[in-house]
Amino acid sequence: MKLVDWYTREDFGKELIITLLKTKSYSFIQLSLDWNDYGGGPYFQLCSGNHRLLDIIFTIGRFGIALEILGPTWNRNYIND
Repeated sequence: MKLVDWYTREDFGKELIITLLKTKSYSFIQLSLDWNDYGGGPYFQLCSGNHRLLDIIFTIGRFGIALEILGPTWNRNYIND
């Protein structure tokens, strides 16, 4: 188990991903801060279920935030560090 893990990725912008209390298959909190190359209108999504306690996505213009509480660990294998 890792207490804190973070990494960045670039795909149509820059993204920082921070994970707290991470195991191999689940994490307590995962947070993504995103600066996108292409702006868009405001977007908000709130989800629960499907092996997740709470999932929030918020985007306004070029900035985006994604927060997940008690959910599967995001796959890092396809990301180029």
